[in-house]
Amino acid sequence: MTPKCDGVSSSANTLDGCRCLSFGFVCGNTAEGTETYPEQSQFGTPRIKDGVFTMAKAGFQRNVLLLLVFSVAMFSACLGAQTLSVEGKGTVEIAPEYARISASVSHTADSAPVAQATVDRIVSKLLAGIEELPVDASSIDAGKINIQPRYRWSPRLKTQEFQGYEATRVLGFRLISLESLGETLQMLSEQGATAVQPPQYGSARTDDARSRALVIAYDNAKLDANSLASAAGLALGPPAKISVGSQRPPIFRPAHRAAPVAMDAEIAPRYEPGQLSVSATVSVVFSASQ
Repeated sequence: MTPKCDGVSSSANTLDGCRCLSFGFVCGNTAEGTETYPEQSQFGTPRIKDGVFTMAKAGFQRNVLLLLVFSVAMFSACLGAQTLSVEGKGTVEIAPEYARISASVSHTADSAPVAQATVDRIVSKLLAGIEELPVDASSIDAGKINIQPRYRWSPRLKTQEFQGYEATRVLGFRLISLESLGETLQMLSEQGATAVQPPQYGSARTDDARSRALVIAYDNAKLDANSLASAAGLALGPPAKISVGSQRPPIFRPAHRAAPVAMDAEIAPRYEPGQLSVSATVSVVFSASQ
């Protein structure tokens, strides 16, 4: 079978002085400077002039021109594109719904069993009183005890003197009605609690409050971005990036009220807790243009 070159017999190369190239035949007397134009392939129109092979393609120049125009347009867009980075903070205050109460009982005796028996008896009385209060029964924890020897430095003897064994039990629970807070604290002190920690207030609406705080934080960030864009003569665009700050526990803000008047000793003191402050922080990068 005779080899083909773009559908033309290669024998034409010897009969007509044509050259079979990858894109087709090129024919003519190239030594005398003449040139021929075979059928144009997808790569353009091949030419041989004065022994030099060239390739002309009208579409190639057009594509280069379009690429240059596109590059200039993209460069101009990059020069005009800017960003504004702002940070916003939002805060929502809610009323506490419950309080975590923690108290401890300590006693020192000559022997460890006596010290332990004493604190166990007092804790039992405290647990009986707690059962009469509006508490979450599953939150009661009274299983911690610590017993250790106690010493005191004697300047006269210049040595440590043994004082006895100290037993300490810690109990905690969650009070679900803050109206009983005064009664609870009074019961703990009357029944022998050695120390009572400040109540830790909380609320089941903390997650909802944080969601609202995030919305407020974003609105504040956008407000600042609009002010900056207006001052700089820019048009504010949509946010390109939004990041949220780390979540922090609510902060208790005590109420600032006048001191209560003296009350009857038999009436439980009244405690009025303040508000829980739930905060959120967002960082936003807005796009802007001239």
